[in-house]
Amino acid sequence: MASRGRAEAEAAAFARRLAALEEGAIRAGAAGRHLARLDPGRAVELLAALVAAGAEAWGTVAVAAVGQALRDAGSPIDYEWRAAVYAEARERELPHVAALFLSPRPLRAFEEPRDKADPAVARITLGHKKSFARLRRDPDLLARLAAEGDPAVIRELLRNPLVTEAEAVRIASRRPARPETLRALHEDRRWRSRSAVRRALARNPFVETEIALHILPTLPARQVDEMVEDGTLHPAVREAARKLSEARGGRRRR
Repeated sequence: MASRGRAEAEAAAFARRLAALEEGAIRAGAAGRHLARLDPGRAVELLAALVAAGAEAWGTVAVAAVGQALRDAGSPIDYEWRAAVYAEARERELPHVAALFLSPRPLRAFEEPRDKADPAVARITLGHKKSFARLRRDPDLLARLAAEGDPAVIRELLRNPLVTEAEAVRIASRRPARPETLRALHEDRRWRSRSAVRRALARNPFVETEIALHILPTLPARQVDEMVEDGTLHPAVREAARKLSEARGGRRRR
């Protein structure tokens, strides 16, 4: 119990330090450097406390930074550390913590549609699409570009001030969807902090499973419970959701 209380205090202090930094690469780099200095046991305790509190405002900030640190290629977290912490989490029977280190293939593979091209945008060059997405104020054209789902165009579209949260949620919810398009939304600093966008991404079977597993701890209990029962999701995501619900004191499942 004392160890758990210490871990919770350390997690809260860690989250406060991260919140004082600029969101993005700077915050994720600080998270990665801190974690890399911890031995596997302490790291697992800290991560378990963060995951348990991920739905709290301070926990969401820290979990998001940790997730980015684990995904970034230039992170100070090396393979040996990852393997050791993953093994420690499994040994302690904390699969919802171990899940942070998993990256299985998405449950649904995206296939390019052959006969659903929008004639209104099909003849526009990629360069013009990107420019229109970023600068145009035509809601119909923006909706058509969003529906086409090209990752390069979506990145520009998300910078357009006319794009609303509802439209971002529609992009995150679209099925089928290119995993690269969903990643572009998750990496956008304007939208990845919005809870509705995070939920839609985590529930999309075409999203990279690694991203869904990193978003999962930031969702409130009711949404986590919903994911346990969602048969469209990857089994690894559903199992992590079940264990996270139990760790947070939610309903027990057989």
